[in-house]
Amino acid sequence: MPPWYWTRLPAADSSSSSSYCASSPSGCSPIRCDPRSSGGAAGLSRVGDVVDRGWALVTEIGRLRTENRRLAAEVARLREENARLQDAAQEAQRLRSLMAVRQQSFRTVSARVIGRDPSHWFNTLLIDRGPRDGVRRNDPVVTSEGLVGHVIEASGGWARVLLVLDPRSAIGVLVGRSRDAGVAEGQGQPMLRVKYLSRDAEIQPGDQVVTAGLGEIYPRGLVVGTVVDVSRGEGDLFREALVRPAADLNHLEEMVILVAEGSQAPR
Repeated sequence: MPPWYWTRLPAADSSSSSSYCASSPSGCSPIRCDPRSSGGAAGLSRVGDVVDRGWALVTEIGRLRTENRRLAAEVARLREENARLQDAAQEAQRLRSLMAVRQQSFRTVSARVIGRDPSHWFNTLLIDRGPRDGVRRNDPVVTSEGLVGHVIEASGGWARVLLVLDPRSAIGVLVGRSRDAGVAEGQGQPMLRVKYLSRDAEIQPGDQVVTAGLGEIYPRGLVVGTVVDVSRGEGDLFREALVRPAADLNHLEEMVILVAEGSQAPR
């Protein structure tokens, strides 16, 4: 639209002829240009733009909030799935360890706990299998979770098992993916202490500890536990690790004895 427009003036307003901004075509009355008309339209247009932008912003905020809730739910689901996968991986490792044991010329004898020394809860327990079942002294004892200990006494249809937490227990172990060697010792408490680790050993909490297969009692690869803390040992020559046993030694009911092939129950 041009910057002027035509309108018929009231008769009483003839005195304002000096404000005419243009002459009308032939046969038409002169017009007066309203200087407020173009600015008012622009102002209304700007207000409309602000409203549109504000509405778009509100809409976008609502969309982002909805997306944020969806992403939060997805993160929670993925964390839960990750935890399940970690549990499955740990279970698979335990099963692989047991399968490896079965391939090392061992047969298994299932047993139940029939007694426990209340004064030394973490030391020994009695089970309902003995020499008549082929069980002998120094046979290792495990559960599906990990190592329990080994037989220290057996007679007839029973045997006594020394738990890994007993202060008399010392087991050669390998720690973490670096496979650093150490000795896991019982402390008469719920945790094991692995000593004589190299001071340069790359060990951290969460690393798995397995038997090294040294000595005459424990085969290689049995799960012992998980590292919960790492510190410097005496004289700063070695590192030490505090280890939580994989087996729930405080609630043992059933277990498996690993009996060397050739040790058969008497007929």
